[in-house]
Amino acid sequence: MTRRRRTRIKFNESKRIARMTKDGLTLLITVLIIIILGLLLKIGDVWWPTWLVAYSGRIDGILLFITMFLLLLSPIIVDFNSNPRVLSGPGKDPRHG
Repeated sequence: MTRRRRTRIKFNESKRIARMTKDGLTLLITVLIIIILGLLLKIGDVWWPTWLVAYSGRIDGILLFITMFLLLLSPIIVDFNSNPRVLSGPGKDPRHG
């Protein structure tokens, strides 16, 4: 296999991993936003357990913090998953491939 073909395959693989990571993050953030809106608007609060009614404000705050954290760090998470860095071990010079 030529070097150019290996590079193309590696590039396509990293694009696929990045796309899958973006899709997963989008799904997770969407689910969190739906849960937050349900708690804020008190949708179906008749069927909620009493502990959820008592602590709904705190749960909203925690879920909102997690959502903002994921939104702000999503570019870093995608880059980290699609381009993992090779860790240098004993006897390896990190400046050379």
